[in-house]
Amino acid sequence: MEVKAVIFDLDGTLIDSIEDIADANNKMLSDFGFPVHGVKEYIKWIGNGARLLVEASLPPKERGGDIARFLSKYNSYYQQNTHHKSKVFSGIDKVLDALTEKGIPMAINTNKPQHLTDEVVGYYLKKWPFKCVIGHSNTFPHKPNPKGALHFAKQVNCDPKNVLLIGDSVVDIQTAKAAGMMPMGVSWGYGQPCIEGDCLKIVNQPLEILEFVENNINETSIKEV
Repeated sequence: MEVKAVIFDLDGTLIDSIEDIADANNKMLSDFGFPVHGVKEYIKWIGNGARLLVEASLPPKERGGDIARFLSKYNSYYQQNTHHKSKVFSGIDKVLDALTEKGIPMAINTNKPQHLTDEVVGYYLKKWPFKCVIGHSNTFPHKPNPKGALHFAKQVNCDPKNVLLIGDSVVDIQTAKAAGMMPMGVSWGYGQPCIEGDCLKIVNQPLEILEFVENNINETSIKEV
């Protein structure tokens, strides 16, 4: 087992964004006269893409049909609201600094729409040199489809088995397994990443990521990636 590259999920792994997401969607719901929801409800719905989150938040009679107008308004409000309450999880900056210093290629692979992904990453994470920032688009489908993760591995010429994929939800673990990568779950996010045995490791604080990587890298082979 050797780590040569790392992929991170975004929301719930690198960024604590749930309040901005909830505020934007509640504003959309209010516009249509629908009931709003608390953050705890949004925690249950996040992780599978904006469409499913928006649909889950709607009154039952509005679900299952054409939700384009609701989704469009949510996306518009969220784009205006991406950095009001969101923040980088404590300790993540140290992990990204250390991985950058070691020359380990990094990527972000999220189910957030690409234009919103670019907005969030550009505001909170622009100081770190991610090789790929992959959100949902016509090119890259939602996780657990592994296309985005495998695209990154190809871009950095790294065997998927040497890529560590880190996330807070079952979807991330499924993505890692579908791509033939190493799955790592984090406990500080919004989802249930896995039970013992489903993940290579579950970490409870960001610096445990760094400890794991440092114990499973070959400095010489990193330079070849």
